[in-house]
Amino acid sequence: MTVPRLVGPLLAATLLFALTAPAAPSALFFLFDPTNARAGEIATVRLGGTPPGFGNADRERPFRPALRVYLVARGAAAEVGGRFDPRLSFLGRIVPDRRVRGLLRFTVPPLDTGDYVLAYWCPGCARFGGATFGVQTVPQVSRYRLRMGLRVDLPAATADRCPATVARDSKGRYGNGLLQTTLGRDGRLRALRRDGVLFQKLAWLPLAGLRGTLVVRGERLDAPGRMRVLGVYWGHASRGPAAQGSWASAVTFPSAGCYRITGRVGDVALSYVASVVG
Repeated sequence: MTVPRLVGPLLAATLLFALTAPAAPSALFFLFDPTNARAGEIATVRLGGTPPGFGNADRERPFRPALRVYLVARGAAAEVGGRFDPRLSFLGRIVPDRRVRGLLRFTVPPLDTGDYVLAYWCPGCARFGGATFGVQTVPQVSRYRLRMGLRVDLPAATADRCPATVARDSKGRYGNGLLQTTLGRDGRLRALRRDGVLFQKLAWLPLAGLRGTLVVRGERLDAPGRMRVLGVYWGHASRGPAAQGSWASAVTFPSAGCYRITGRVGDVALSYVASVVG
C-alpha cells in the first residue's frame, strides 16, 4: 500500500500526541499483516504510524515505555474493561521509538476460529493522566478499516486430526517474550499412564522478570473432556546468582486426544494445542 507523502508525518504526529496527552489511548490504533491467519502462523501488528517495510532495527532512540498487546474476540470487545480479563490473549510487547513507530511479530495463538480485535495496555500513558487500557474499535469508514482486525482460523480437531502447535525454534521453545514452554517437534505430548489416567509435568519458564502466580487449564478439542491440574510448583534448575526459576504443573488427562493448554500469569497467557499420547 502506497502512503501519500503527508500521511506518514501526520500519523506520527497523531500518535506522538496519543502517548503524551490525557486522552492518549483513544487515539492509538494498530494494523495487522496479514489480516487472516491460521493458528501457529507468523503475523505482524504495528502502530498505525509505522511505515511498511519498517523493522525493529529502524527504530530511533529514545525508546518509549513498552505497550502490551492482546487479542480479544470482536463480540466480547465491548465487555472487556481491563488487562486481567481472562478473555484476553497476550501477544507480546511493542516498544515505540521517539517517533512512535514500532511493531511486533508474533505467533498466532490457537484461539477459536473467529474475528478478533486488538486490546492494549499503555502504562506510559498514565503519567499524562490518560487511561492505561483500551480496546481498538474498528470504524465503519476508514482507509485502514480492513487492517484493524485479525481473522484467526483454528482447524477443527477430530479423532484423526489434531491442529497441534509446533515450535519454530530448533530447541522446541515456544513463547511470547514473557512466558515460555517447550513443545515436542511433532506436536505430540507423551504422557505416562497412572491409575487409569495419563500423567505429565508441564514446564513454564518466566522471561523478562515476569512474576506472579501461574494458573494452568486445559480443554479437549476433539471430544468432551478436560485436563486436570494436580498442582503447580516453583523451583530452580540451578543454584547461584544465575539460577533460573521456573514452574512445573502436574496434570492428568482422562485419555489420549487433542488438548488446548493455557498457562496464565496475571495478564500474560500462553496457549498451545498438543496431541496427547500414552
